[in-house]
Amino acid sequence: MLDLDARLRQAVDMRLSMIVNPLTDKNLQLAAQVSVSDLVGVYPGPGKAPLLELKRQAEAAGLRLTHIERKVPHDQIVHDLAGRGAQVEQFKNLIRDMAEIGMEVLCYNWMPSEDWCRTSCDVLERGGAKVTAFDVNAPGGNVTDADGRPSDPTPATALWDNLERFLNEVIPIAEDANIKLALHPDDPPLPNLWGHPQIITGHAALLRVVNLVPSPANGICYCTGSLGPTGEDLVAGIKQLGESIHFAHVRNIRGTRENFQETWHDNGDLDLFAVIQALHAIGFKGTLRPDHAPSMAGETNATPGYEMQGRLFAAGYLRGLMQAAASASPA
Repeated sequence: MLDLDARLRQAVDMRLSMIVNPLTDKNLQLAAQVSVSDLVGVYPGPGKAPLLELKRQAEAAGLRLTHIERKVPHDQIVHDLAGRGAQVEQFKNLIRDMAEIGMEVLCYNWMPSEDWCRTSCDVLERGGAKVTAFDVNAPGGNVTDADGRPSDPTPATALWDNLERFLNEVIPIAEDANIKLALHPDDPPLPNLWGHPQIITGHAALLRVVNLVPSPANGICYCTGSLGPTGEDLVAGIKQLGESIHFAHVRNIRGTRENFQETWHDNGDLDLFAVIQALHAIGFKGTLRPDHAPSMAGETNATPGYEMQGRLFAAGYLRGLMQAAASASPA
């Protein structure tokens, strides 16, 4: 029988990771001080040299560079456009470079818009903090840095075909390199966003992805903030996806997929403790990333969801949930 201290040590297997923004020595130190162990690097450009520089910065603060996500060029692959071949080769080279310097997970998405979208970035939350929101009927369109939506929509059937072709090309490379791929759900999780079909909009789609090319390298990023607005049972989804979950993004929301806002991690519609308990129960050994958090007093809100102070609060909150889940689990 494990005592409480041993079970709390087990919780370390489920580690905290973070995108540090802006990437300064001070912010890296702050991340380390709140028990973040792994740096998630935003794609720094082609070649091994930018990755090595990220690794140097991380290790100087006592962190490990283990993940890459966001801004990996993939729009031509998603929509099967003229530059597809070059982007596939760039993706393969990134996998190989990550492996050579000891990294673990490459997180990507299949969003026709290239990345997450919102219609507002300054909705007021607790204490006047600013959060992002989405309203399908709001005028004005997107306010985030997503920049990949082409002029002509790609049909859903073609998006699935393009994804299967892509996975067949890159999964063998990832297997050889011992790098895990983690596909992020669409955000917002609408089957059609501003006239463009989307396909990764719920648990059934994520299960379909891992079954397209069955492999230990082919998995998903379980994002509570993207899946929460669907109304699906997050705990059941975690149990279904099991070992296919290679990475977890944890944030909270209030509302539905057509109209929602982000919140503090401790006051939205989602039961994040139940989520952490479910991840603990399936033996998840990857990292949790405290995802989008409110911009706090004194911050510019120039990078909504990714200002530093709110995510430090989120990291501490999630660390507490991780320890509580470990202590509550059967010995």
